Amino acid sequence: MCGIAGEVSFVAVPLNDEWARLTCSIMAHRGPDGHDVYVDSHAALAHRRLSIIDISGGAQPMSYQNGRYWITFNGEIYNYRALRSELDQLGCSFETRSDTEVILAAYAAWGVDAIRRLDGIFAFGIWDASTQTLIVARDHLGIKPMLYHYDQQGIRFASEIKALLAHPAVKREINNEALHDYLTLGYVLNPKTIIRDIHKLPPAHYLIAREGQVSVHSYWNLAEFAERSDPQALSDQDYCEQFDALLRSTVADQMVSDVPLGAFLSGGLDSSAISYYAAGQATDRFKTFSIGFEEAGFSEASYARQVADHLHSDHHEQVVTPLTLDELSKLVWFYDEPLGDTSVIPTYFVSKLARQQVTVSLSGDGGDELLAGYDTYLADRFQSAYARVPGWFHRGVVVPAARLIPSQYGKLSLDYKIKQFVANAHGSSETAHFGWRTMFDEESARSLIGDSRLNGYQPGDSYLRYYDDVPHASPLRRAQYVDIKTWLADDILQKVDRASMASSLEARVPFLSPRVVEFAMSVPDRLKLRGLTRKYMLKQIMKKPLPASIINRKKAGFSAPISLWMRGPLKADLDHLFKTGDSQLVDLRSPAFTRLWKQHTSGQQDHGYKLWTLLSLALWEQQVYSARPSI
Repeated sequence: MCGIAGEVSFVAVPLNDEWARLTCSIMAHRGPDGHDVYVDSHAALAHRRLSIIDISGGAQPMSYQNGRYWITFNGEIYNYRALRSELDQLGCSFETRSDTEVILAAYAAWGVDAIRRLDGIFAFGIWDASTQTLIVARDHLGIKPMLYHYDQQGIRFASEIKALLAHPAVKREINNEALHDYLTLGYVLNPKTIIRDIHKLPPAHYLIAREGQVSVHSYWNLAEFAERSDPQALSDQDYCEQFDALLRSTVADQMVSDVPLGAFLSGGLDSSAISYYAAGQATDRFKTFSIGFEEAGFSEASYARQVADHLHSDHHEQVVTPLTLDELSKLVWFYDEPLGDTSVIPTYFVSKLARQQVTVSLSGDGGDELLAGYDTYLADRFQSAYARVPGWFHRGVVVPAARLIPSQYGKLSLDYKIKQFVANAHGSSETAHFGWRTMFDEESARSLIGDSRLNGYQPGDSYLRYYDDVPHASPLRRAQYVDIKTWLADDILQKVDRASMASSLEARVPFLSPRVVEFAMSVPDRLKLRGLTRKYMLKQIMKKPLPASIINRKKAGFSAPISLWMRGPLKADLDHLFKTGDSQLVDLRSPAFTRLWKQHTSGQQDHGYKLWTLLSLALWEQQVYSARPSI
């Protein structure tokens, strides 16, 4: 992977390379193998390189056709060899073996239609010096980040908010709607970011900037596949065989690399399946990586070890001990935007472990969204029946009874799931699914940041609008579609990118190849959720290759024991932070916050996820928002 940035001026003032070079310093962790800047009177492009393909010849920014086209590119194009062969037949010439030059040649030959032909993980900016046009694009699912800011003077883009905040034209002003998103969901819904005038380019979109005008366009529509009914009407076995072949070929495509490659292995079904396909195609003994925790109930290392032994992989594992507040602060700097997902902690440490051995690691992310692996998909089915319970019984009996269930300090423990279900189940299926994803309700959010910041905006409205994209899909597919557009794009994939790039590691996600996504979204629901069995199709495929104990084990998730740390080794430091910290974004001395903290530390209730969401926000404000970059 890499770090990229660029700027195009809309006015007749020559650009210099000062900001572009500063971004190279800020994003050094994204590309330790080299950096460079291209600048002319209208455009500047910057690049930090993590060398993966064509190590000796793929330096960027790269030019094509005698300097007409310039590119700064972050990612990998898995079908670049096939595209290059096609372009060869059109008479295109190449000076390198890189996928970067293939993108340039494809754009020169096909224009923006070239983006639709790319199979990979990518974010790039192409500057056409002849027509003075900037093209910025992001991959189909949003695996790689792309942020931009524009005004009457020009447009700037970058891989990270920190790079854009360093530009003098970018004002450090909080987007209050994004702040509301964050408190409600633990992440910010695209195309917003936490900074008011910085925007995310949505997945599967490209941007054109020309003659002072900026427009954003879609090149791929997931909704088409969510609403598609498969005309083949294949048998279950045929579907499974096709999916098996598709995953096998996709993993093979994503194992192309000129540097060492391995895989994250948590011991869950998704990462185990990817490791199985990879180990079977590796020329040497395949490397796998896992981490565990000292706290009981959070470590899955034994399951990962079981899979590694079964696959005969070269396995590496590490036990993570409780972090200090200073260590958490340093980690938050890499987030770039507030993120309330505790799984960023294990993802960071498994990336750091993997980077000691490899430069590229395969990941099982995306399998839960594509194959209905989350408990929320089961909850959706139960909800349709529960919604018929009389309102008086729900409010007067069930809700009070749920409140009496004692808290367990574990990862998404049963009591937490029951309380979330009861709190949100008595309504529409759409609002219930949204409710199960929420951290703070409207009243709690107001008590923490004040009424003046909210201005009537409702995060649920932004979230629920995605259901309108797929009105004819089944309830399960609609929920999957919404999760892919929100939770996956704005939480999971942001987490994986930031945590892996903090260690200069490229993370690849075979489940999120467009071909795999299109197939998985199109197959009948029964192959994803059958009765109480989730990921039915993948479990059928993996029955022979993997141990039954892995196939049938209960889903555990991938999170950190932050609740326990807050009551133990972190408590004293957090007590001091919350009493003395001065935050503009959240009132750490409000009665609402004080109540949460006291209830948690006394053992009355587990508020670990809520408190982590607030702590992450406060540390982000300190480490990123209030900080000033320096070379």
